Amino acid sequence: LFAAMRSGDPAGFRGTIEFFPEEGKYHHDGHRKCGVNWLPGTTKEHAGRCSVCGKPVTVGVMHRVDELADRVAADPAGRAPYHSLIPLPEVISELLGVGVNSKKVQQEYLRLLDRLGPELPILLDLPPEEIAKAGGPKLAAGILRMRRGHVNPVAGFDGEYGVIRLFDDPSADDDALQIGLFAAETNADLKARDGADADVPAPAPPRTPSPANGAAAGIEPAPRVRRVAEAAPGPWAQVDLFGKDKPANGASHPLLRGLNDEQRAAVLCLNAPVIIAAGPGTGKTRTLTHRIAYLVDAHGVNPESVLAITFTNKAAGEMAARLGALLPPETAGAITVKTFHALGAQLLQLHHERAGLPPTFAILDDEARLRVLRGAVPDLTAAQAARVLDAIAAAKNQMQTPDAPELATHFAPELGADLVYAYRLYEGALAAAGAVDFDDLMLRTVLLLERCPDVLQTVTARFRWISVDEYQDVNAAQYRLLQLLTVGGANLCAIGDPDQAIYGFRGADRRYFFRFADDYAGARILQLSQNYRSVQSILDAAQQVIDKNPDREALRIWSEFVAQTRLDLYQAPTDKAEAEYVVHQIEQMVGGTSYFSIDSGRVDDRHSQNRTFGDFAVLYRLGAQSHLLTEAFDR
Repeated sequence: LFAAMRSGDPAGFRGTIEFFPEEGKYHHDGHRKCGVNWLPGTTKEHAGRCSVCGKPVTVGVMHRVDELADRVAADPAGRAPYHSLIPLPEVISELLGVGVNSKKVQQEYLRLLDRLGPELPILLDLPPEEIAKAGGPKLAAGILRMRRGHVNPVAGFDGEYGVIRLFDDPSADDDALQIGLFAAETNADLKARDGADADVPAPAPPRTPSPANGAAAGIEPAPRVRRVAEAAPGPWAQVDLFGKDKPANGASHPLLRGLNDEQRAAVLCLNAPVIIAAGPGTGKTRTLTHRIAYLVDAHGVNPESVLAITFTNKAAGEMAARLGALLPPETAGAITVKTFHALGAQLLQLHHERAGLPPTFAILDDEARLRVLRGAVPDLTAAQAARVLDAIAAAKNQMQTPDAPELATHFAPELGADLVYAYRLYEGALAAAGAVDFDDLMLRTVLLLERCPDVLQTVTARFRWISVDEYQDVNAAQYRLLQLLTVGGANLCAIGDPDQAIYGFRGADRRYFFRFADDYAGARILQLSQNYRSVQSILDAAQQVIDKNPDREALRIWSEFVAQTRLDLYQAPTDKAEAEYVVHQIEQMVGGTSYFSIDSGRVDDRHSQNRTFGDFAVLYRLGAQSHLLTEAFDR
């Protein structure tokens, strides 16, 4: 790279793409506690001393550049181009006036990737007209300003990150901005965006399949491609989903480059059901998306026959975005990527008559569920209503209807027959309202497929390649759904980490993970063990905890990252003292938050490590601890 830059040969060095250097924490000179932010020349005028407190300022990168420069800045002849970019989430954050990590920004970011493709072409090359069509005129104008360098930078200094602004007042045309950013969304899209925590879109009328994106339009039998067997396959041991035209092992395929040996083995395991035990940070999503892309690109699998299932909308959006980066947009768009519940909602919408539902049934959130229950059983107290709803949700996740014999004793023994009574009335009220609750999206979908063989045949004829992320989190209803989807011999690839299944959220049971090899004859069991997220000392500490698991031997993960990371263990006398300790440690490392911090002796410059609040994360095990931490931070 250095030789190519020195030669100036445009064939060897094509240019530079970077973020704005002003965003760095030490771009300018300065003193954070005093609010002093200086260019190198100003620092020299003050002899390197802060004009407020008189102490030496922290010298930044530009100061060193200025010292080493041997001439005034100028563009040499034949200079290769360079582009300074602002990450797309930061652009959206400025336009919407909310934090870059907010749900609103992340949802809009994923929506734009879905509409426009990968982020880099959006920032660099895409015509403003196309950007405006998908994201509104203000977004297009902002990206155009960035490309031309017409930005308002506030450079970072003394550990404080810099900020790059595109507009002096991004909220000046707020109404037009909102209309522009979400103009392409339907009402159902907006409901889904506003209720994303439900992990499922609000119901919308079934759409007519289109050749461009049949998977997104509705579930109909996909047209076969020549490499996929026409006849319904038999048991797993006899299945060859590629047929006669199975290609040779393409170990040199571009999609296999950059994968480690374990990841590559998982991608290449295609002719048997496979379960992949993958520790944290080992590249689960990367492996799964490369396997899907490899199926389509190297083996000619029809993308409309591919189904990828996740547990959250965020994970589904990330997976779809990654597939969009690996495959042509129209190909990636034909792959169905959905959460379990979104898939259930789509199936119920398409076959609403067979499911006993109206064509525009509603999906109730928790607040609406409570209203329906209180309306059906008005004599319940608030605590009783909450307990009944929890028990009903648990029952539905275990495929239990109001007629289940063990309902009264298994899910809420203290309620007994009252639970059966309330469950029946609640279901009647849902039917009268033409509505379902969130857990019905699994229960009713499974019942639909079990009771309607023709519907099951339609669905299984469509989806021949099924991938499931976070398999350790499946519950009984989701487990049964996967059994039904694979009854015709579809290839199933599941990935997850049973050591992360600790909460049993929505009835999740990691025992299904361990039963995979028994459930699917001829199944392959693989693992991913190389961690790309943490240093080895962190993994060793975590392993000490996981090793206490009495159920099984934990998956051993390792990392090539080595650093001088120190773990401190502090045993506080009380929960309040613990919260105060956390706040005090952070206050010391940022160098204090006010003059009082210095004057009171809580911190001094000896403890300052030039950190900012954005460098810290506080994790807690119990929700009750959050209140004490909040109080301590407020003080």
